[in-house]
Amino acid sequence: ELTADEFESSIQSLISLKQEKPKSIDDEFSRLWTHIKSDKYKFDTLDKDIEHLKLLSKDDLLAFWDKYVNEDTAQGYTRLDLQMWSTKIWQPTPKEFEIYPGTVIALYGSLHSEGHTGLSIADVQSFVSSADASSSIESLLAKLSELYMTKQTPSVSNETAEALDTTDVDVEAPGIVFESSSKIATALQMAISSVNETPKFATLSKTNFANIDMKQSPEGIWLINDYKRFQQTQALHGISVPSHKLVPLIAESAQADNN
Repeated sequence: ELTADEFESSIQSLISLKQEKPKSIDDEFSRLWTHIKSDKYKFDTLDKDIEHLKLLSKDDLLAFWDKYVNEDTAQGYTRLDLQMWSTKIWQPTPKEFEIYPGTVIALYGSLHSEGHTGLSIADVQSFVSSADASSSIESLLAKLSELYMTKQTPSVSNETAEALDTTDVDVEAPGIVFESSSKIATALQMAISSVNETPKFATLSKTNFANIDMKQSPEGIWLINDYKRFQQTQALHGISVPSHKLVPLIAESAQADNN
């Protein structure tokens, strides 16, 4: 917990930083041009920031946190998490987004991006749901490779087998090994671990965006199909700093859902 002395020290450090003189003409130009470019021309913003910092107390900061940021106490708390898909890679359909958890989608996308397209997203979901979370990542990857090979092994028809004067023959596809250092391994670890972790997204998604053609995932995450319509529904918010720990794209928490 931040003590009063530590808080005061942090405030003084921030004030000192803001009081530093520009080290070059370029620095001063950039500072002034920011206000000109914004069309606000508030050249005294820095001085006002310092004045407010001198008046700021730890209690003020805690009250602000509880009123605007703390999801348990802030009235009308809202949070926006963004995940963007490149148009050059596989993307889930709106229906798939509604059915499958985010980590299953990420794992399937990782397989797809590496050229392993032999499994369906339903196959990946079934594998993740039935996997033993206590197994090593090497064991899980081996089982995933085995599943992949099973799906890739074509069976010769009875007619063809009779023509060859033999019984049914299995034609084996080349072996595949998923490396433990690959992004597939990372995505698999996150998908397996999410089975036993209930994300908080669903409890935070209190607004229904279905009326603007948005789709919702099993975790409560909304997929924006028309960002302009979405923008028109949102009120501006003054807080620009993230209040949650940033994680890799494929690490987005999800709860495996067989439905």
